[in-house]
Amino acid sequence: MKRSQKTMIGLFMLTLGLVLAAPIAEAEPKVTLNPSSLTVVKTQCPVFFKCLPVKRNLLVQTNEAIANLQIITLDLNRADSSAVVLASAIHPTLSAKSVQPKQPLTVPVEFDLNQIPSGEYSGQLLVVYDNGELSTPVIMRLKDHWFFPLLVLLLGVALGIGVTSYRSDGMPRDEIVVQVGRIRTQMQADSELVQSFQGKIAGHLIDVETTLASKRWDEARQAITQAQTIWDKWRKEREDWVALLNYLSELFDSLKSLDGDAPYVQGVRSQLENAKRQAPDRENTQKFREELNNLRQQITRYKQGQAKLDQFNNLRNELTQLAPQKDESLRRISQGLQYELDALLSSDENTFKEWQKKIDNQIEELDTAIKHQAPAQTRGTLITARDANYTTPPMLPNPVPEVTSVQPSPKQAARNIYWFNWLSYAIAVGLLAGAGFGQLYATQPMFGANGWSDYFTLLAWGFGAEATRDAITKAVRDWKLPGLK
Repeated sequence: MKRSQKTMIGLFMLTLGLVLAAPIAEAEPKVTLNPSSLTVVKTQCPVFFKCLPVKRNLLVQTNEAIANLQIITLDLNRADSSAVVLASAIHPTLSAKSVQPKQPLTVPVEFDLNQIPSGEYSGQLLVVYDNGELSTPVIMRLKDHWFFPLLVLLLGVALGIGVTSYRSDGMPRDEIVVQVGRIRTQMQADSELVQSFQGKIAGHLIDVETTLASKRWDEARQAITQAQTIWDKWRKEREDWVALLNYLSELFDSLKSLDGDAPYVQGVRSQLENAKRQAPDRENTQKFREELNNLRQQITRYKQGQAKLDQFNNLRNELTQLAPQKDESLRRISQGLQYELDALLSSDENTFKEWQKKIDNQIEELDTAIKHQAPAQTRGTLITARDANYTTPPMLPNPVPEVTSVQPSPKQAARNIYWFNWLSYAIAVGLLAGAGFGQLYATQPMFGANGWSDYFTLLAWGFGAEATRDAITKAVRDWKLPGLK
C-alpha cells in the first residue's frame, strides 16, 4: 500500500514538472535568418585595381523581442585548406541590437575581396542574442579576372599557329636557305671553280630563290638538290675537270687559225661552246673527255683538209708558172674544193674521207702535170709543193653571253594574298580563343584557384587547338575530295 502511494506521488510530481516547463519552452523566441546561407560568386578585379566590397543582406526575423544581437564573423577556409579568408575581410553592419516581432532587421554584410586568392571558401556567420544563437553558412567562390586568362589563351593559340606556320612554311624554307648558304660559302672558298660550274650552280640557286618566294617547297628542294649534285660532282673530280676545261680553252684557241666564217668552223665552235656551257651536266669526266676528243678530231680533220688545199694551191701556182693558160680552170677547182670543205658537216667523217680522196686525186694530177711541163733536164730532181704543209691562223670572235629576264609579280595579287592570310588567321584565332575561353574560363566559377595549372591548361588548349585544326585540315585535304585542295 505504501509503495503504491509513493508511485502515485512520483507520477504526480512528474506531470506537474512538465506542466510548469511547458510555458517556459513556449516563452523562448523563435528567430529565423533569410537567406539560410550567404553565397558570393565573383570575379577578381584586374591587377593594380581595387575591388569594391561585395554586399549581401541578411534578414533577421523573430516572433518575440530579442536583445543584445551580435554578428560574429569567422574565417573562411578554402577547400584545399591552403588559403583562408580572414574574418576581418567580412564586415556585417548592425543598425540595432534588438529586434521586435514583425519588425525584421536587415543586416548588410560586406565582403572585401582584395588580395584574396581564387578558389572556393566556406565557413559560418554566427548570430548571437540573449538566450540563443544561430549560424549561417557562408560560401565564397572567386575566379581570376578574364584579362590574363584570355591573354594566356590567345598566347597559346598564337603559339600553335606560329608553330604550325613555321612547320609548314618557315622550317622548309629555313632548311633550304641553310643548304643554299652552305653551297655559296663552299663555292666562294674554291678559287679553282670554273665559270661553267659556277654559272650552272648559280642558275639552280636562282631557281631556289624564285620558288622560295612563291612557297613552292617541292620545286625548291628539287632545285637545291640539283645544285648540290653539280657541286658534289665538281668536288669529287676537281683536278680532272680543271684539266679538261683548260684543254677546252686550247681547242677554242686552235680555231683562231681557221676561217671563222666557214660553216664547218662555225659548227665546231658551236659544239665547243655547248660543251663548255653543258660540262656540269655531263655524267662524269670520262664522258666529257670523250666529247672533247671527238671535237679535237673534227678540228684535226679540218686542219688536215685545209693543209691539203694549201698544198693544192701551191701546186696550182707552180703549174701556172709553167702553163699560165691553166690558171683560170685551176682557180675554179680550188674554189670548189674550198667550198666543199667548208660545207662539210663536222661530225660526218665519211663525207670528209670522200672529199679527202677527191683532193688527193687533184693533187696527184697537178703533181704529174708539173713534172710533164718541167724541162727535161730537171724532171728527175724536181721537188714540188706536194710534200709541204701550210696553215693560216685567222682570229675567232668571243662567244655571246647569255642573259636572264625576271618577270615581276603583280602587286595587287600579292596585296590580296597578304590580307587574305591575315584575315584567315584573325578568324581562326577568334574562333579558337572564343571556344577555349568559354569552356575553360567562363564556365569555371573558381578559375585561378589552382594557380598556374589553370593558366597552363589554357595555354595547352590554345596550342593544341591550332595543332588539331592543322592536322584535321591536312587529313581532309589528303582525302582529295572534289572542291578541296
